[in-house]
Amino acid sequence: MQFNEYLKQCRQQNNLTQEELVHDLYSHNIELFKALDTGTLGKWERNVTKPKVAKQVSIIKYFQKKTGIVLPCWEKYSSDEAEMLISKIGMLNLIGKSKKHIYDFPSETMSVEDMHVAPLRNFDRMDDLIEMNMHLHQSINHESLQISKAQFKEWAYHPNSLFLACKYKGSFVGLSFTVKVKQETFDKVLNFAMKRSEITTDDFASFDEIGSSLMLGFFAVNEKVAVLLFIRYYAYLIANQKYISDIGAVVNSEDAIKLVSNMNLEYYNSHITDDNVKIKAYRQTLPEALASEYVVKMLLTKQECPEE
Repeated sequence: MQFNEYLKQCRQQNNLTQEELVHDLYSHNIELFKALDTGTLGKWERNVTKPKVAKQVSIIKYFQKKTGIVLPCWEKYSSDEAEMLISKIGMLNLIGKSKKHIYDFPSETMSVEDMHVAPLRNFDRMDDLIEMNMHLHQSINHESLQISKAQFKEWAYHPNSLFLACKYKGSFVGLSFTVKVKQETFDKVLNFAMKRSEITTDDFASFDEIGSSLMLGFFAVNEKVAVLLFIRYYAYLIANQKYISDIGAVVNSEDAIKLVSNMNLEYYNSHITDDNVKIKAYRQTLPEALASEYVVKMLLTKQECPEE
């Protein structure tokens, strides 16, 4: 979706005239919108010019405040519909560079059209995938963050988890693991009062229960695979925005810290293990996570028009 389409759709759905929106944006953020008038707003809506990304983020936050909706005008999209609207190029900015989680396997000959992302439970060779994940999981994560093979397998089958695999011409080239847990469980894990290995399916939030998305693991052979896996994750967040309050992760590698920081997750807490390794917890509310510059570039694709 282009920003001009999003802006006009949100304005009309909220029964605002251009004059009313200009007034409201000025009141919302005087510094950013002090020079805004209906002429400029009209150019934005007609895709003649576009506001700087910081202004786009502020406009999303204005509509969040006005409607009480995490991502206004996207709340009725299904996961498949949201996935179609997300920019693959914009997603590259978000994932950045990572040597431990995103490898540099040559991708020139790998077509995205030949890649298939689906829940792990949909694939026949699930046991092989679990074995591959356990090897990666143990090599990347500190012992205190590791989860057993039995847990991974049980959670992968659970309907309230999002365990994804990416397949390319018969080979598995990427994995992504997140679970939606109850808010009290989420708080315990991020406060180091509970290990990830102590989570059970009783701690999972049901489909129509408000919970928090806890990221457990991620691996991709190259950026193309990483982009597809992250697009599917963000489409899930958008489609389920009414029932997800926060996103969080507990990490120990610099690559993982960079990745969660790009997702607009903020440092929350830390813990020193018995062997003197620093483990860090990051979290963010879903509204703030989806109203960030990287995500705006991902959701509202670049347009062939100048910034005003």
